[in-house]
Amino acid sequence: MRVLRCLLLISPLSVALVGCFSSSSSTPGGGDGKTGDGGKQPPPAMSDATAAVIAAAEAAAEEYDALCEKYPDVPRVEISSEIDGIQIPRNTTKGVDFEIGKAIPADVGNDHAAKHPAEATTGGKLTIRFNAEPKTMNPITETSSYQTYIQEYTHDALARQNAETLEYEPKLASRWITEDAVKLSADYPGHVRRIRVEGGEAAPMLEVDAPVISDPENPPAMKFETLDESGQALGNVWVGFYPLNLENMPGAPANGAHQWSDRDGKLEVAGLIPGKYRVHVGDELYGATETSDDGALTVRPATDENPLKKQLADAGEESLRLQSSDFVDVQRQTVFTYYLRPEAKWSDGRPFTTQDLQFGYHVIRNPLVDGDSIRTYYADLIECTPLTPTVVRMKYREQYFLAFEFTYALAAYTPPWHVFEGFFRADGQELTLERLTADEEQQQKKVSVHGEAFAKFFNSDARYNENPLGTGPYVIDRWNRNDSITLKRRNNYWDSEDRGYLDEIVFKFIPDNTTSFQSLRAGEIDFDSRMTPEQFFEDFGQLPQKRQEELVKAEWFSPGFSYVGWNILQPEFQDARVRVALALLFDTQEWIEKKLHGGGVAVSGSQYIFGKGYDHSVLPLGYDPEAAKELLEQAGWVDSNGDGVLDRNGKAFRCEILLPSGSSMIEEQMAVLQKNLKQVGIDVSIQTMEWASYLERIQNKDFDICRLSWSQSLESDPFQLWHSSGAGVGKRSSNHCSYSNPEADKLIEMLRVTLDDDKRKCIHDSFHRMLDRDQPYMFLYTPKEYGAYHRKFRGVKWYPLRPGYDLREWWIAKEDQ
Repeated sequence: MRVLRCLLLISPLSVALVGCFSSSSSTPGGGDGKTGDGGKQPPPAMSDATAAVIAAAEAAAEEYDALCEKYPDVPRVEISSEIDGIQIPRNTTKGVDFEIGKAIPADVGNDHAAKHPAEATTGGKLTIRFNAEPKTMNPITETSSYQTYIQEYTHDALARQNAETLEYEPKLASRWITEDAVKLSADYPGHVRRIRVEGGEAAPMLEVDAPVISDPENPPAMKFETLDESGQALGNVWVGFYPLNLENMPGAPANGAHQWSDRDGKLEVAGLIPGKYRVHVGDELYGATETSDDGALTVRPATDENPLKKQLADAGEESLRLQSSDFVDVQRQTVFTYYLRPEAKWSDGRPFTTQDLQFGYHVIRNPLVDGDSIRTYYADLIECTPLTPTVVRMKYREQYFLAFEFTYALAAYTPPWHVFEGFFRADGQELTLERLTADEEQQQKKVSVHGEAFAKFFNSDARYNENPLGTGPYVIDRWNRNDSITLKRRNNYWDSEDRGYLDEIVFKFIPDNTTSFQSLRAGEIDFDSRMTPEQFFEDFGQLPQKRQEELVKAEWFSPGFSYVGWNILQPEFQDARVRVALALLFDTQEWIEKKLHGGGVAVSGSQYIFGKGYDHSVLPLGYDPEAAKELLEQAGWVDSNGDGVLDRNGKAFRCEILLPSGSSMIEEQMAVLQKNLKQVGIDVSIQTMEWASYLERIQNKDFDICRLSWSQSLESDPFQLWHSSGAGVGKRSSNHCSYSNPEADKLIEMLRVTLDDDKRKCIHDSFHRMLDRDQPYMFLYTPKEYGAYHRKFRGVKWYPLRPGYDLREWWIAKEDQ
């Protein structure tokens, strides 16, 4: 299954910037930079690698300048070169060339496969080491990378991304069609709509003032009613709110806020950015659209299921032409029609249908289901309607550059309707999609998918959480807690072309790297995909010669990055000067060279460095303890009492680094950071804990400093990590550092509705520069992945998509089984 997933936690320039570049090749505690006679040393000659890095940064800056001229509505952000007169150093040491989207050869480095060619066949078992165990296998409530990688083999999506070409290919769906949503004017003939403030006069358009929000947890609501031409209440009607003074309303939706009245024609709107809005109301239609030079719009229904097609056919027409006054808005690529394969089936042999998709859609949207990370991306999927058992229509609230990816991925999260229906039927209850109160549920002996009772059951019932039914080629055969999960290949898998070769895949949970290497040495695991650089480059050569010959070493890049996160809810980290100072206290490039053996690239932002959303004009911060001390002093942190610990307003700077257990390299890395922080007067302790407990602390925002990694897609939506809606206590979101910046929110919101690739690149770059300025993370690096596997496995390719390999393709020749 190659589906786009949300960001997943994994454990372990010609501008003024040029003047403050600093190579981080020197070691901490070096000399004072002066010659013996007191004169300053001349600057070292620039290496070819450094010159190349600077040239690439300058070229990227020029590209950004050109994009800003082309898209003046995108806020321009300058690269931070100094703060309060203190120069900010940059790392220009090394860049890495890496190309994606090309053909990938199989079995590179496997001499055994080259010398003994064979035909792909089924059979055999593979044991792969994972360094942590998922809490559950429920794909909605558990979104760790470990669960996700296992689920690749048990759940299919409607489509999949080809890991070599990066093109999308059919999977559970045989095809799909995308259409645009057109909002008609309120007076369009035959489709007249009216709106009024509750109790007011009906009108085709209103102007309203969104009230000031004094309590963000309980914002005041504006109440409206939608009506037909005769003044009767009409439900499920589109209403659009468009800010009239956007420049003075930071964070207001430039593309409009799109809402729909309920079935009774009632609409309550709360939480809009305060200010004046024009409110439009109208009917909707959808299809493929073309805009003429005069502003007219031609709409052609692209599917047989589109109601407009029959209406036009009855009139003897194939398309509808709308004058510019006939419509208010067009939201591009927001209506998706998927055609499911009738042969697609769950692992129990029952058909996978659009009823399942509708069920999964409502489960995700239940706010009491423990799926906040997923729900973020489906909050704007406003419709998932089965048209037939194999045809479904989905609609996004507004255009969204990842809308297609998340609609096709819905199937990968979808639980089986018939299984949950059976769970409740066994208890004498009926599962329903109706919206019922708790009293109505009790009286009617029903359980609503939208209610609290269902959410509690879904969050906790072990039958599905530990062994979810899936649509993929493998099923969970057994789960030995704290040891392993074993997948077994399905004999009844519906897709004969993609059913996998291995009979069993065993995911062995070994948190400790030393223990895992011992297991690899002893032949207890076949594939360790999380070897440390030290194991890969040094320890591997100490294995017995026979074992070395049996193993194939591999290295690859996968989308993701490592970081140190500052909890901005804590007073110590609320000043950006402090966060920048702390980031200057770790020599990332030195770590890459010495500890990663050069197998990584320093990063300065949260987009994948080899993807199109990364701004290469923003070079990573350098290492400079003296600049860090100055910034801390500017922020008010001084050692006022001479005890060796910085303090401000009588409070000492003491904090804790929280780490997941099992990685000696990460512990060593954070010990270096701890030492560096202590040298400037920050008292730091380190605490480690097992992954599940660690993740709970992170989600509850109960930490000072964390060290984590994100796996990501080639171009990711920053909303999940950085939008202020996920900041604050009680928000179990991926914005665990509680970054909150109205200007950043504006860029994030603009990015989401931008379909033009060039404009989206401009927005990505502006946001990247803002993150670099605010430093909510200490951005570390995108590391190479290192691994070793038994030479008997063939069909092995290393892909640019997470996790970097597809075990469906691996096979063992008959003579090696």
